[in-house]
Amino acid sequence: GDATFRKALSAASTKANELYPSLAGPTFLLNLPKLLGALVKLFTPLFPEEVRKRLKFERGPLKDVDDLVDISGGELGNADAREKFLNEVDALLEN
Repeated sequence: GDATFRKALSAASTKANELYPSLAGPTFLLNLPKLLGALVKLFTPLFPEEVRKRLKFERGPLKDVDDLVDISGGELGNADAREKFLNEVDALLEN
């Protein structure tokens, strides 16, 4: 890849971490379609090392959800499905 692009991406990442430290946690890429997942993994080596350390690829909590309404907090939501979803998100954040 182009070194200028990598330097610019690294500088932007560093500045973002300074300005928005609360956003510096892990970034989860959940349930990506196979083609998109392959493309993201292909380009991941171009990201600055600090960004790569925070990326996590997971088959995540939405894998068993057919309808987002099921995990909503509204009256149409399913309390058990929501609880399972939130527990799975918590487990990902702890790792």
